Amino acid sequence: MELKEFIDHAFEKYEESPELIDFKEELLTNLQDRLNSLEATGMKRSEALKKIEIEFADINKIADEMSLAKKKEVFEMRYMSLRNFVTKPRAVIYTILGVLAVFGLISAGLGYLDSGKIEALMGVMMVFLAIPLAGFVYMGLTQETATRHPMRPLRASIYAIAVFVFLFGALQVPMLVFGEAKSLEAALAVLIPFALPGIGVIAFLMITESDHRKAWVLKEAEKQKAWALKEAEKQMERAKSFETSGNAQTFGIMTAGLWILAIGSFVFLLILKLWIYSWIPLVIALAAMMFLLAHYLKKSL
Repeated sequence: MELKEFIDHAFEKYEESPELIDFKEELLTNLQDRLNSLEATGMKRSEALKKIEIEFADINKIADEMSLAKKKEVFEMRYMSLRNFVTKPRAVIYTILGVLAVFGLISAGLGYLDSGKIEALMGVMMVFLAIPLAGFVYMGLTQETATRHPMRPLRASIYAIAVFVFLFGALQVPMLVFGEAKSLEAALAVLIPFALPGIGVIAFLMITESDHRKAWVLKEAEKQKAWALKEAEKQMERAKSFETSGNAQTFGIMTAGLWILAIGSFVFLLILKLWIYSWIPLVIALAAMMFLLAHYLKKSL
């Protein structure tokens, strides 16, 4: 059974509607991404389809008694949630990196409290904080999500190494400035072989980065772009109609008269030394101008 058959069978009890058709297409795209990710691990297509069929059948059984809206929510949670893409091995690696980072922070704090030296603090962090953070960068970039494809391991490794080199150099700066050396020159000098190459590599990778968004995300982006263009065209038509109908000229004349009256009232109140009330004509004029604008725009439609 192919992916489209899974979806058609799951929603066969429901009347077709534009909303349901869009959702089924989006779900098909996510299932296709799931199939591709399974095949990328070395699994045969028939085995991958069987695995997806089992997953889909289990979820459909749970959702079968629900309303359409709730059923859609269940499928979205399964196939569009990050949990679907975090495997147990990756979860183990995330956990180990997190433990290492916390261990580094605790060890650095204990070392500083024991010796009172900034070198003890930063020296531990250079290893036990820079390595886990670089690891998180690699894992994050190679992590498939509902909206993005994973980055190639080689490119993600270069990112991670560049981050480690940058952090390794940056964490030496406070040690050299506030430690026993107290040398700003040495701190700046250490940035040259570490921080600058790291920043340069990261900048190059970001500039040359390809779009990792999945097909359904690109499709939604196109829909949003088309909607924005359509709305902009509507606004331009309204503005054009407003100008050609003569309402713009009428609005301008009435607004000019309104503001002349408001400014005159403002000056009159100042002459009478009624400063506390002098703002009222200006606020009334502004509100009246907005009302007139809405009125003549509506007439132009």
